[in-house]
Amino acid sequence: MKRITWLLLLLTSMVALHAEDYFSRDVIYLGGEGPTITLKSTATSTEKKQAIPMAVKSAIDTYLFAGIQGVDNGKPILKEADRTAHSYYFTRLYDNNRYAVFAKALDDPKPKKNYLGLWEVTVTVQLYKDAFDRDLLQNDLRAPEASEMSAEEVSDSGINPTIMVVPYKQDGESYKEILSSDADKRIAISKVQEEFREIGVTTIDFEARYNAALRSNEFEYDNANTFDAQLIRSSGADIYVSVDITKRMTGSKGSVSLALKAYETATGNLLSTKNSSFSGSTTFDRLCVGAIHKVSEEFIGEVVESLAKSIDRGTSVTLRVSIAGTSYKTLDDEVGTAGFGISDYIRSWVRKNAVGGRFHQQGKTDVLLILDSVQIPNKDENGALQDANDFAVRLTRYLKKQGINASNRLDGNTIYITIDD
Repeated sequence: MKRITWLLLLLTSMVALHAEDYFSRDVIYLGGEGPTITLKSTATSTEKKQAIPMAVKSAIDTYLFAGIQGVDNGKPILKEADRTAHSYYFTRLYDNNRYAVFAKALDDPKPKKNYLGLWEVTVTVQLYKDAFDRDLLQNDLRAPEASEMSAEEVSDSGINPTIMVVPYKQDGESYKEILSSDADKRIAISKVQEEFREIGVTTIDFEARYNAALRSNEFEYDNANTFDAQLIRSSGADIYVSVDITKRMTGSKGSVSLALKAYETATGNLLSTKNSSFSGSTTFDRLCVGAIHKVSEEFIGEVVESLAKSIDRGTSVTLRVSIAGTSYKTLDDEVGTAGFGISDYIRSWVRKNAVGGRFHQQGKTDVLLILDSVQIPNKDENGALQDANDFAVRLTRYLKKQGINASNRLDGNTIYITIDD
């Protein structure tokens, strides 16, 4: 009797499986980034000829609703509720074979029957990720990434960079020399700053910041280059804009040539560059305004767009973890019930929280760990913007939860974590 009951249950199960094919979640990331990625997908079907299409569709569905390790931090793009809310889209995608626009099988293996009598196959799938992401955006299934927004949309979404305008300096020059002897650059800086404020950009006054740092002995000023670099890094500006200007005056007429270059403070990466000129019968400061006004909105638009793209791909920082001189611990000491060493906890946390799990370890001793390149996301798991300081605070809090007392400080794009126990 038990044998008959078991057979009936098995037959019922088989009918259920034959009545409908199900998407598989057996999908692995093989490589590629940007426009296309390559996946390995295993799926089953009640029909032999549908096994490969089911594997391709399973790769797409897993990318959308489950996430794939190695792609977009392993996070799904959509929630299951979206499947119902946008049922028309998914009917077209799967039932009307629209999925073939965005993915294809790169090989043609022969499906084989598995122990349930279903046709099973493993295929290599190429997913046209960029094209698919754009289609999802156009059909309102996902919100745009920062790099897909206009400058206005980026600003409205909370990416509103703070800018400090600084004078261009040649090798061997210092800001101190320029501020004391080059009145033209001082005027140009002031006018560029005013123009940025006029179009709604938040600025930090360079000259005021410089003088405050001198008065407070905030940095070492025996070395001018070191002082200047520290000033920019600690300014609080997301971006600094270098201004160079050349004037030509002939009687009552004159002209100016203006060069603007914007750099990301954290990385030093060039974000945008613009050149402009203006001439007329007017004063030097009005010539400056004329030259700046011609390019200011376009320049800021490029800066914001470049910054948005860097937000999408993350920021590279250096992480240095050391043991305090008064501590009795080492980085190899096992902590907690898991029996992991302190450095193991740190590497594990960084791997989970870095973009794509990417970091490079430069070296390690029992008292020092250096990860010289950690790609940190510029948004946390809730979608809120984060910077290197936020990343450092989160790591410190995690360590304290593991019973590891730690403190942190930030110097530019270098995070210092000190184990204090």
